[in-house]
Amino acid sequence: MTFPTNNTSSVTVKNLAARKLIKTVSTFVAGMVGTSLFCLGAYALTVDRLVERSAVPATYKWFLLKEIPGPRIIFESGSNSHHAIDTDAVGEALGRTAINIADNGGYALEDKLTRLETYTRPGDVVVLPLEWTFYHREKLTDNYVDTLFGSNRDYYQSMPLDKRLKRALSLPPATVISKLADRQTTTNEPTESPARDLFVSALTQPSGHQSRPNSTGPGAGVAEQSCDDYILGKAPTRQALTVGKNIKPALGRLQKLKARGVDIHFAWPVLAGEGCLTDPAYVEGFRAEIEAAVNGAGFEFLGTPGQSLYGQAYQDDSPYHIITAATDVHTRQMIEFLRAQGYGAPGEPLNITHFARHRLLELELAEASQLNQTPLEFGKSVSFDNAEQRDQIDFTAGWWAFEPYGRWMRDNRAMFRVTLPENLPSNTVLKIQGMTKSGRPEQVNISVNGNLVSSGLFGESVSLSVPVTGLPKGEALSIFIDLPEAGDPKSPKDLGESRDARSMTLHLQTMALTHAVEMPIMDEPVRQEASPLQAVETLESNVVAKRATFDVVPTLNTCSLVTPVLSVKQTELRYGNGWWAQEAEGRWMRSEEANFSITMPETIETGLPTSYLLKLTGDFFSETPDSINVTIDGDRVFAAEISDDGITSIRFNTYKAAGELEVTIKLSVPKLRSPKDLGLSTDDRTLTYFLKSVELVAA
Repeated sequence: MTFPTNNTSSVTVKNLAARKLIKTVSTFVAGMVGTSLFCLGAYALTVDRLVERSAVPATYKWFLLKEIPGPRIIFESGSNSHHAIDTDAVGEALGRTAINIADNGGYALEDKLTRLETYTRPGDVVVLPLEWTFYHREKLTDNYVDTLFGSNRDYYQSMPLDKRLKRALSLPPATVISKLADRQTTTNEPTESPARDLFVSALTQPSGHQSRPNSTGPGAGVAEQSCDDYILGKAPTRQALTVGKNIKPALGRLQKLKARGVDIHFAWPVLAGEGCLTDPAYVEGFRAEIEAAVNGAGFEFLGTPGQSLYGQAYQDDSPYHIITAATDVHTRQMIEFLRAQGYGAPGEPLNITHFARHRLLELELAEASQLNQTPLEFGKSVSFDNAEQRDQIDFTAGWWAFEPYGRWMRDNRAMFRVTLPENLPSNTVLKIQGMTKSGRPEQVNISVNGNLVSSGLFGESVSLSVPVTGLPKGEALSIFIDLPEAGDPKSPKDLGESRDARSMTLHLQTMALTHAVEMPIMDEPVRQEASPLQAVETLESNVVAKRATFDVVPTLNTCSLVTPVLSVKQTELRYGNGWWAQEAEGRWMRSEEANFSITMPETIETGLPTSYLLKLTGDFFSETPDSINVTIDGDRVFAAEISDDGITSIRFNTYKAAGELEVTIKLSVPKLRSPKDLGLSTDDRTLTYFLKSVELVAA
């Protein structure tokens, strides 16, 4: 049997048309999928670019979580714990550092767990007195979304890439568009000393807790409704409450955190006021669901809801906030709960204020970016009360905000940056004028780009002159101020002068490039031979060579060749390979080997080798090395000794009478470690030896 030819052609045409249609639809679908993925990626990237970035945490709570070394007791929740748990008292009672990172009950539980996963360490103890709303609310609050780009940026930055992508895509487009418009209409000016607010918190609430001694009165919406209504809504709403779908995965994440060596405990949030916990529908039903979920995951609650309940007299501005009298009671109760869990041993918690004073300065230095600034003008005084002249000085780290007539240095160390103009006179100095908080002249050391260049007294009647001859021109110079002999800084509040709690040391008022004050030229004294029976009289004078200062002590006139005895007090130091970036007091070696060069004093050539003692002052990171090998100008030196006070002394001989010495240090360290490896901080740099200063002495 045969078929007509036209039927075969018709089938072929239909098949071709179907294939073409399928191909067209597939191409369209693939294009739509690709376009959608591209749009989603662009949206997530836009959110990522809009979130602020900084080496300095946005809030003091984040500083505590990120930077304070462990092991720690960490209280995490909304603001109820901020008012209710005195972590200073907890740390003192249990001999362990305690911090309070509780911030806002409106923030996302998922993101709070992410920061715990990121920044807790084995040995930490986490206590979670979560507000009741955390157990049923699953959506992000408007306040949290709005602040995620600025003051809450650390929540976003703490997330791994997958969670960051998920969080970015969950943000409403209207908010992102609004932030994008704000970014385009505002100019980002460099922020000087960005940790100022965190420094105030370190002085006033070092462990993160703060409560008020007296009530400030009910806040918005508090007086108009009962305590139960305020906490969980009107009766129809709260009677239908059940545990949210987000709780089971949250508990699963906490189980994994516990497996990493972090102890987890739940607690009930404090409540204060009339009409709290009176509705059985949620006091019994909702509470029972919460306890079943928490206990079923292998965790327990410290205490009961009733033990966290206080009367109206103890309420501050909301049922979740209590005044100091109730805080003291609740804190003592929490200490006993923790003792019953086996926590508490003889020991001293970390002095967080002291730690924060130094660490916040380091973070500000790490935040410092490249700077293009207007150079200073020779002979023109820059007054800090003149806003038009402030672009010539960048107060990079360690300063309070501008005030009338000047700017206060907040601690014993600080840095500012200035740029020198070209073609300066050879004897130019940077003259700095101001006053001290103590009212008396203070000893000040000045370093420029890591090299000590000046040391002297500074005060209201004593200006400071920094030699700038030989310093780079046309680029921002990092000028570091150090008060080596000052004690802990005091605030006007400490001294009973005012309620100002800011610590203060130096107040800089004016700065100018000017000629150095010429010292009168003295006639050279007539030298007389000393009698062999006379006691030797030591005469000291200063010899300056390449910013290094030497004490010259003439020896007694004899028939032997006279060679001056030299002590290099401020050796010029040039770092070579093997070092991390400059920090406030020195530099860390990256690994077991590093080198540097020093400038020798100019001495009389005798043709004989001269013996020297090279002293290195610094600190070893984790342990003293088994051995130290030192090479000077290619010759190995065996006599390297470490004293109890951390000074490494190296004796060597050289025929050099001037010039530079190349020094290479090689340490025998069992294992390179970082602060992160030891659970001290998030710093993952391998560190071995922190070199603070070098001294070259004639042996």
